[in-house]
Amino acid sequence: MDESKSLNIGVVLPHTKLYGGVRRFLELGNFFVSKGHQAFIFTHDGKSPEWFSFNGQILSFEKMRDFKLDALFFTEPSFAPLVAETKSTRKIFYFVRANENLNKIRKKVENVEFFANSTNMVQLAKRKFNIEAFPAIGGLNPDQYVPRKDLGIKQGKPFEILAYGRLAERRKGTKYVVSACERLLKKGYSIHLTLFDTPVTEKMEKAIKEFSTTIPYSFILNHPVEKNQEIFHKADVFVAPEKKAGWANTVVEAMACGIPVIASTSGTMDFLVHEETGLIVSRNSRRIAKAIVRLIENEQLRIDLAEKAVDKVKIFAWNVLGEKILDYLQRKPGIPRRF
Repeated sequence: MDESKSLNIGVVLPHTKLYGGVRRFLELGNFFVSKGHQAFIFTHDGKSPEWFSFNGQILSFEKMRDFKLDALFFTEPSFAPLVAETKSTRKIFYFVRANENLNKIRKKVENVEFFANSTNMVQLAKRKFNIEAFPAIGGLNPDQYVPRKDLGIKQGKPFEILAYGRLAERRKGTKYVVSACERLLKKGYSIHLTLFDTPVTEKMEKAIKEFSTTIPYSFILNHPVEKNQEIFHKADVFVAPEKKAGWANTVVEAMACGIPVIASTSGTMDFLVHEETGLIVSRNSRRIAKAIVRLIENEQLRIDLAEKAVDKVKIFAWNVLGEKILDYLQRKPGIPRRF
Protein backbone atom coordinates (compact mmCIF):
# COMPACT_ATOMS: atom_id res chain seq x y z
CA MET A 1 0.00 0.00 0.00
CA ASP A 2 1.08 3.57 -0.69
CA GLU A 3 2.17 5.14 2.61
CA SER A 4 0.75 8.49 1.51
CA LYS A 5 -2.67 6.99 0.88
CA SER A 6 -5.48 7.61 3.33
CA LEU A 7 -6.57 4.23 4.64
CA ASN A 8 -10.09 3.12 5.45
CA ILE A 9 -9.76 1.03 8.60
CA GLY A 10 -12.69 -0.71 10.22
CA VAL A 11 -13.44 -3.02 13.13
CA VAL A 12 -16.41 -5.26 13.92
CA LEU A 13 -17.43 -5.10 17.58
CA PRO A 14 -20.35 -6.59 19.51
CA HIS A 15 -21.13 -3.20 21.10
CA THR A 16 -19.52 0.03 22.30
CA LYS A 17 -20.02 -0.48 26.03
CA LEU A 18 -17.28 -0.01 28.59
CA TYR A 19 -14.89 -2.90 27.98
CA GLY A 20 -11.12 -2.78 27.62
CA GLY A 21 -11.35 -4.55 24.27
CA VAL A 22 -13.79 -1.95 22.99
CA ARG A 23 -11.72 0.96 24.26
CA ARG A 24 -8.70 -0.40 22.37
CA PHE A 25 -10.39 0.27 19.03
CA LEU A 26 -11.89 3.59 20.06
CA GLU A 27 -8.44 4.84 21.06
CA LEU A 28 -6.76 3.44 17.96
CA GLY A 29 -9.53 4.79 15.75
CA ASN A 30 -9.00 8.29 17.09
CA PHE A 31 -5.29 7.97 16.44
CA PHE A 32 -5.86 6.81 12.87
CA VAL A 33 -8.15 9.79 12.27
CA SER A 34 -5.54 12.15 13.71
CA LYS A 35 -3.10 10.82 11.10
CA GLY A 36 -5.47 11.53 8.21
CA HIS A 37 -7.08 8.11 7.85
CA GLN A 38 -10.72 7.02 8.12
CA ALA A 39 -11.87 4.89 11.06
CA PHE A 40 -15.10 2.90 11.15
CA ILE A 41 -16.65 0.81 13.91
CA PHE A 42 -19.45 -1.60 13.01
CA THR A 43 -21.83 -2.95 15.65
CA HIS A 44 -25.27 -4.55 15.69
CA ASP A 45 -27.04 -1.27 16.41
CA GLY A 46 -24.49 1.32 15.29
CA LYS A 47 -24.82 3.06 18.63
CA SER A 48 -22.14 5.50 19.77
CA PRO A 49 -20.58 5.10 23.23
CA GLU A 50 -21.79 7.40 25.97
CA TRP A 51 -18.49 7.18 27.84
CA PHE A 52 -16.01 7.98 25.04
CA SER A 53 -15.70 10.66 22.36
CA PHE A 54 -14.95 8.82 19.12
CA ASN A 55 -13.84 10.81 16.08
CA GLY A 56 -14.55 8.17 13.47
CA GLN A 57 -17.87 6.76 12.27
CA ILE A 58 -19.94 4.15 14.08
CA LEU A 59 -22.31 2.23 11.82
CA SER A 60 -24.52 -0.84 11.90
CA PHE A 61 -23.60 -4.17 10.33
CA GLU A 62 -25.98 -3.47 7.44
CA LYS A 63 -23.77 -0.60 6.30
CA MET A 64 -20.58 -2.66 6.31
CA ARG A 65 -21.24 -4.31 2.96
CA ASP A 66 -21.25 -0.87 1.32
CA PHE A 67 -17.63 -0.21 2.26
CA LYS A 68 -14.39 -1.14 0.49
CA LEU A 69 -12.06 -1.15 3.48
CA ASP A 70 -8.28 -1.40 3.35
CA ALA A 71 -8.33 -3.36 6.62
CA LEU A 72 -11.08 -4.84 8.75
CA PHE A 73 -10.36 -6.06 12.28
CA PHE A 74 -12.48 -8.37 14.42
CA THR A 75 -12.03 -9.96 17.84
CA GLU A 76 -15.08 -12.23 18.04
CA PRO A 77 -14.92 -15.60 16.21
CA SER A 78 -18.69 -15.42 15.70
CA PHE A 79 -18.12 -12.50 13.33
CA ALA A 80 -15.87 -14.53 11.02
CA PRO A 81 -18.61 -15.37 8.46
CA LEU A 82 -19.65 -11.71 8.37
CA VAL A 83 -16.07 -10.56 7.84
CA ALA A 84 -15.49 -13.19 5.16
CA GLU A 85 -18.30 -11.70 3.07
CA THR A 86 -16.90 -8.16 3.06
CA LYS A 87 -14.83 -6.52 0.32
CA SER A 88 -12.03 -5.66 2.71
CA THR A 89 -8.53 -5.93 1.28
CA ARG A 90 -7.10 -7.27 4.54
CA LYS A 91 -9.01 -9.16 7.20
CA ILE A 92 -7.35 -9.27 10.59
CA PHE A 93 -8.29 -11.20 13.71
CA TYR A 94 -7.01 -9.42 16.81
CA PHE A 95 -6.23 -12.19 19.31
CA VAL A 96 -7.20 -10.79 22.72
CA ARG A 97 -8.66 -13.78 24.61
CA ALA A 98 -6.77 -16.98 25.33
CA ASN A 99 -9.73 -19.31 24.84
CA GLU A 100 -10.23 -18.60 21.11
CA ASN A 101 -9.58 -21.30 18.49
CA LEU A 102 -7.53 -19.66 15.75
CA ASN A 103 -7.69 -22.72 13.50
CA LYS A 104 -11.46 -22.34 13.15
CA ILE A 105 -11.02 -18.71 12.15
CA ARG A 106 -8.48 -19.65 9.46
CA LYS A 107 -11.01 -22.06 7.98
CA LYS A 108 -13.77 -19.44 7.85
CA VAL A 109 -11.84 -16.39 6.63
CA GLU A 110 -9.58 -16.75 3.60
CA ASN A 111 -6.12 -15.19 3.96
CA VAL A 112 -6.91 -13.97 7.45
CA GLU A 113 -4.06 -12.28 9.30
CA PHE A 114 -3.52 -12.36 13.05
CA PHE A 115 -2.62 -9.67 15.56
CA ALA A 116 -2.03 -10.24 19.29
CA ASN A 117 -2.46 -7.64 22.01
CA SER A 118 0.32 -8.91 24.31
CA THR A 119 3.35 -11.14 24.42
CA ASN A 120 1.18 -13.64 26.31
CA MET A 121 -1.04 -13.95 23.25
CA VAL A 122 1.82 -13.93 20.72
CA GLN A 123 3.36 -16.91 22.48
CA LEU A 124 0.04 -18.71 22.79
CA ALA A 125 -0.72 -18.29 19.08
CA LYS A 126 2.66 -19.79 18.19
CA ARG A 127 2.61 -22.57 20.79
CA LYS A 128 -0.95 -23.74 20.29
CA PHE A 129 -1.66 -22.97 16.62
CA ASN A 130 1.78 -22.42 15.04
CA ILE A 131 0.66 -18.94 14.02
CA GLU A 132 3.06 -15.99 13.88
CA ALA A 133 0.76 -13.28 15.22
CA PHE A 134 1.86 -9.68 14.74
CA PRO A 135 2.70 -8.19 18.18
CA ALA A 136 0.28 -5.25 18.28
CA ILE A 137 0.96 -4.72 21.98
CA GLY A 138 -0.42 -1.92 24.15
CA GLY A 139 -1.78 0.54 24.99
CA LEU A 140 -2.24 3.42 27.36
CA ASN A 141 -2.68 7.19 27.49
CA PRO A 142 0.26 7.99 29.80
CA ASP A 143 -0.42 11.73 29.64
CA GLN A 144 -3.78 11.16 31.32
CA TYR A 145 -2.14 9.89 34.51
CA VAL A 146 -0.12 11.60 37.21
CA PRO A 147 1.80 9.30 39.56
CA ARG A 148 0.76 9.43 43.19
CA LYS A 149 3.47 11.27 45.12
CA ASP A 150 3.05 9.96 48.67
CA LEU A 151 2.93 6.21 49.26
CA GLY A 152 3.25 6.45 53.00
CA ILE A 153 0.49 5.08 55.22
CA LYS A 154 -0.99 7.72 57.49
CA GLN A 155 -1.22 6.77 61.13
CA GLY A 156 -4.65 5.52 62.08
CA LYS A 157 -5.73 4.85 58.49
CA PRO A 158 -6.22 1.33 57.11
CA PHE A 159 -4.11 -0.01 54.27
CA GLU A 160 -6.20 0.57 51.14
CA ILE A 161 -6.45 -2.40 48.76
CA LEU A 162 -7.97 -1.83 45.33
CA ALA A 163 -9.24 -4.47 42.87
CA TYR A 164 -11.39 -4.60 39.77
CA GLY A 165 -14.87 -5.61 40.86
CA ARG A 166 -16.12 -7.55 37.84
CA LEU A 167 -17.48 -10.31 40.05
CA ALA A 168 -19.47 -12.01 37.29
CA GLU A 169 -16.28 -12.85 35.37
CA ARG A 170 -14.37 -15.41 37.44
CA ARG A 171 -11.26 -15.04 35.30
CA LYS A 172 -10.75 -11.56 36.78
CA GLY A 173 -9.91 -13.22 40.11
CA THR A 174 -11.75 -10.78 42.38
CA LYS A 175 -12.76 -13.59 44.71
CA TYR A 176 -9.10 -14.35 45.45
CA VAL A 177 -8.50 -10.75 46.46
CA VAL A 178 -11.52 -10.83 48.76
CA SER A 179 -10.38 -14.12 50.35
CA ALA A 180 -6.87 -12.72 50.83
CA CYS A 181 -8.29 -9.65 52.57
CA GLU A 182 -10.42 -11.84 54.84
CA ARG A 183 -7.24 -13.70 55.84
CA LEU A 184 -5.51 -10.42 56.67
CA LEU A 185 -8.46 -9.18 58.69
CA LYS A 186 -8.41 -12.34 60.82
CA LYS A 187 -4.71 -11.80 61.48
CA GLY A 188 -5.40 -8.33 62.78
CA TYR A 189 -4.26 -6.15 59.89
CA SER A 190 -6.05 -2.84 59.47
CA ILE A 191 -7.25 -2.90 55.87
CA HIS A 192 -9.98 -1.56 53.63
CA LEU A 193 -11.00 -3.01 50.26
CA THR A 194 -12.30 -0.93 47.37
CA LEU A 195 -13.83 -2.56 44.31
CA PHE A 196 -14.89 -0.70 41.18
CA ASP A 197 -16.81 -1.60 38.06
CA THR A 198 -19.30 -0.36 35.50
CA PRO A 199 -21.74 -3.28 35.14
CA VAL A 200 -23.06 -3.51 31.58
CA THR A 201 -25.21 -6.65 31.89
CA GLU A 202 -27.87 -7.89 34.29
CA LYS A 203 -25.56 -10.72 35.31
CA MET A 204 -22.92 -8.24 36.43
CA GLU A 205 -25.46 -6.11 38.29
CA LYS A 206 -26.81 -9.20 40.08
CA ALA A 207 -23.33 -10.37 41.12
CA ILE A 208 -22.57 -6.99 42.67
CA LYS A 209 -25.93 -6.79 44.41
CA GLU A 210 -25.44 -10.21 45.99
CA PHE A 211 -21.83 -9.59 47.06
CA SER A 212 -21.04 -9.73 50.77
CA THR A 213 -17.92 -9.96 52.91
CA THR A 214 -16.72 -9.41 56.45
CA ILE A 215 -14.08 -6.93 55.25
CA PRO A 216 -14.66 -3.17 55.51
CA TYR A 217 -15.20 -2.32 51.84
CA SER A 218 -16.55 0.16 49.32
CA PHE A 219 -17.92 -0.57 45.85
CA ILE A 220 -17.58 2.25 43.34
CA LEU A 221 -20.08 1.92 40.48
CA ASN A 222 -20.21 3.67 37.11
CA HIS A 223 -17.25 5.92 37.79
CA PRO A 224 -16.29 7.98 34.69
CA VAL A 225 -13.51 6.06 32.98
CA GLU A 226 -11.57 9.24 32.25
CA LYS A 227 -11.40 9.86 35.99
CA ASN A 228 -10.10 6.43 37.04
CA GLN A 229 -6.99 8.11 38.37
CA GLU A 230 -9.04 9.40 41.29
CA ILE A 231 -9.75 5.81 42.33
CA PHE A 232 -6.17 4.61 41.91
CA HIS A 233 -4.72 7.52 43.87
CA LYS A 234 -6.71 6.49 46.93
CA ALA A 235 -5.15 3.01 46.89
CA ASP A 236 -1.99 1.73 48.53
CA VAL A 237 -1.90 -1.34 46.27
CA PHE A 238 -3.78 -2.67 43.25
CA VAL A 239 -4.32 -6.44 43.06
CA ALA A 240 -5.24 -8.30 39.85
CA PRO A 241 -4.95 -12.13 39.86
CA GLU A 242 -6.46 -12.63 36.39
CA LYS A 243 -6.31 -15.64 34.10
CA LYS A 244 -6.63 -15.89 30.33
CA ALA A 245 -6.14 -12.14 29.98
CA GLY A 246 -4.81 -10.66 26.78
CA TRP A 247 -3.79 -7.20 27.95
CA ALA A 248 -4.43 -6.29 31.60
CA ASN A 249 -5.77 -2.74 31.18
CA THR A 250 -6.40 -2.00 34.84
CA VAL A 251 -2.93 -3.16 35.88
CA VAL A 252 -1.32 -0.81 33.36
CA GLU A 253 -3.50 2.07 34.57
CA ALA A 254 -2.56 1.44 38.19
CA MET A 255 1.13 1.39 37.29
CA ALA A 256 0.81 4.65 35.36
CA CYS A 257 -0.79 6.17 38.46
CA GLY A 258 2.23 5.23 40.56
CA ILE A 259 0.46 2.55 42.57
CA PRO A 260 2.34 -0.67 43.43
CA VAL A 261 0.69 -3.73 41.92
CA ILE A 262 0.31 -7.38 42.74
CA ALA A 263 -0.81 -9.45 39.77
CA SER A 264 -0.62 -12.76 37.96
CA THR A 265 1.41 -13.21 34.77
CA SER A 266 -1.80 -13.28 32.73
CA GLY A 267 -1.83 -10.28 30.41
CA THR A 268 1.14 -8.65 32.17
CA MET A 269 4.27 -10.22 30.66
CA ASP A 270 5.14 -7.05 28.76
CA PHE A 271 5.33 -4.73 31.74
CA LEU A 272 5.24 -6.60 35.06
CA VAL A 273 8.71 -7.66 36.20
CA HIS A 274 8.71 -9.49 39.53
CA GLU A 275 10.38 -7.54 42.35
CA GLU A 276 11.08 -4.68 39.92
CA THR A 277 7.83 -3.16 38.59
CA GLY A 278 5.45 -5.21 40.75
CA LEU A 279 4.92 -8.49 42.55
CA ILE A 280 3.83 -11.55 40.60
CA VAL A 281 1.59 -14.07 42.36
CA SER A 282 -0.48 -17.11 41.49
CA ARG A 283 -4.26 -17.17 41.84
CA ASN A 284 -4.04 -18.22 45.48
CA SER A 285 -5.50 -16.18 48.33
CA ARG A 286 -2.75 -17.17 50.79
CA ARG A 287 0.02 -16.03 48.46
CA ILE A 288 -1.83 -12.84 47.60
CA ALA A 289 -2.23 -12.09 51.30
CA LYS A 290 1.48 -12.71 51.85
CA ALA A 291 2.38 -10.27 49.06
CA ILE A 292 0.07 -7.61 50.50
CA VAL A 293 1.71 -8.00 53.91
CA ARG A 294 5.11 -7.37 52.31
CA LEU A 295 3.86 -4.05 50.98
CA ILE A 296 2.13 -3.11 54.22
CA GLU A 297 5.34 -3.62 56.13
CA ASN A 298 7.81 -2.19 53.59
CA GLU A 299 7.23 1.40 52.49
CA GLN A 300 10.47 1.54 50.49
CA LEU A 301 9.41 -1.50 48.47
CA ARG A 302 6.13 0.23 47.63
CA ILE A 303 8.00 3.32 46.48
CA ASP A 304 10.59 1.43 44.41
CA LEU A 305 8.02 -0.74 42.62
CA ALA A 306 5.80 2.24 41.82
CA GLU A 307 8.58 4.43 40.46
CA LYS A 308 9.92 1.75 38.14
CA ALA A 309 6.41 0.85 37.00
CA VAL A 310 5.67 4.43 35.92
CA ASP A 311 8.72 4.44 33.66
CA LYS A 312 7.99 1.00 32.27
CA VAL A 313 4.46 1.63 31.00
CA LYS A 314 5.27 4.83 29.09
CA ILE A 315 6.38 2.80 26.07
CA PHE A 316 2.86 1.41 25.60
CA ALA A 317 1.15 4.65 24.56
CA TRP A 318 -1.68 4.34 22.04
CA ASN A 319 0.17 6.54 19.53
CA VAL A 320 3.17 4.17 19.62
CA LEU A 321 0.91 1.19 18.95
CA GLY A 322 -1.03 3.10 16.31
CA GLU A 323 2.14 3.95 14.39
CA LYS A 324 3.20 0.31 14.52
CA ILE A 325 -0.14 -0.84 13.10
CA LEU A 326 -0.09 1.77 10.33
CA ASP A 327 3.43 0.70 9.39
CA TYR A 328 2.19 -2.88 9.12
CA LEU A 329 -0.83 -1.95 7.02
CA GLN A 330 1.07 0.32 4.65
CA ARG A 331 3.46 -2.39 3.56
CA LYS A 332 2.64 -4.23 0.34
CA PRO A 333 0.83 -7.55 0.89
CA GLY A 334 3.12 -10.52 0.43
CA ILE A 335 6.30 -8.85 1.68
CA PRO A 336 7.74 -10.92 4.56
CA ARG A 337 7.38 -9.10 7.86
CA ARG A 338 9.87 -9.37 10.67
CA PHE A 339 7.92 -9.55 13.89
